[in-house]
Amino acid sequence: MMLFPGNACRIWVAFLPLCLLLTPASPAADGMNAVMLSDQQVSGDELSELKSRGKVTAVVLQLNGLTDEQKVQELEAAICIRDSGLALYYWIEIAHCPELADAHPEWMASLQGHPEWRRLFKDAPVAESDKEVIKNYPWVPVLYREAFDAHLARVRRFLDGKPAPIGLFLNDLQGAPSACGCGHPLCRWTADYGPIKTATLATTDAAALFVSAVAKLAPESEIIPVWATECEEHDGEKDGLCAGVGCYNGICWKAWTKQLVPLVATSERVGVLLPFRMFDRDDLRYGKTAGWVQQAVKMFQVMPLQNEGKPIESERLIAVLQGWDVSDADVDAQQRQAALAGVGGIVLVRTKIDQSWKPQLYKLP
Repeated sequence: MMLFPGNACRIWVAFLPLCLLLTPASPAADGMNAVMLSDQQVSGDELSELKSRGKVTAVVLQLNGLTDEQKVQELEAAICIRDSGLALYYWIEIAHCPELADAHPEWMASLQGHPEWRRLFKDAPVAESDKEVIKNYPWVPVLYREAFDAHLARVRRFLDGKPAPIGLFLNDLQGAPSACGCGHPLCRWTADYGPIKTATLATTDAAALFVSAVAKLAPESEIIPVWATECEEHDGEKDGLCAGVGCYNGICWKAWTKQLVPLVATSERVGVLLPFRMFDRDDLRYGKTAGWVQQAVKMFQVMPLQNEGKPIESERLIAVLQGWDVSDADVDAQQRQAALAGVGGIVLVRTKIDQSWKPQLYKLP
């Protein structure tokens, strides 16, 4: 094995046999304690430091390389993680996808419903006829049939030639932020809430079907969907994140449950997206710092019961926690709250998960 000078993880991959690249590491023990990194954050020293702490059992590598150089860097990082003895997982972003949004703007989610989202974008464009619609850039959900196969092809491309991971996290299989137009970053129950359709809405089991399709691409790996919660009752207040819109008592949680039920039937474990500061959930109403983490996990037991579903045991949930732009005290607080919630695992994300969105005018052909 040839090594790049100065870095024991920069491997000249052309000389590695294919069987070595495709063999997964040994499975992680129950109760995974993982750290998520980008390929730029992976190094021999960093992995040795993680192992020396004795608690980290796995590393989740974020995959988003589009160029040949990026693909090689991700491959080298994956091999480095696998050879370190830590369990190798991947993370792939689905709906937040500038690549597909730029190529197919008609597949983006729209902002046709409530106008409250405009308070966040003072100079947002206005649709002036039924031949124009405001899209939510760069969100391309699998809730559109046309986008489904394109996303599947992206996943295949990201996995091609890399070591088979123990597990694969698929993030954002729901709709887009502010799905109804309220402006809430966690209102994600749909891709369209208005009369103008530029793509075909799929059935409520679209996320479950996508997970099953990815499982065929990676039969050696566990496919772990990552799910966000919806709004809460206090968000409906005038100064809340829903800005007075009655989302909580509306369709949001009903649709959330209908999409989650078939997904849970497909997946043994589900990730819960919990970056509490990024989602403006660092609120005193949750008690201690990061108290929302525990409450959000409980929603997976409470809300399905209220909407004709079954509660999802907390042991089946993996808490995805914010490890960027926060203090060490914030990290400790999140981990404590996740433990109190009884989750079956933790992923501390040290590379930013981009959940940004903005309005974009789209003119129909």
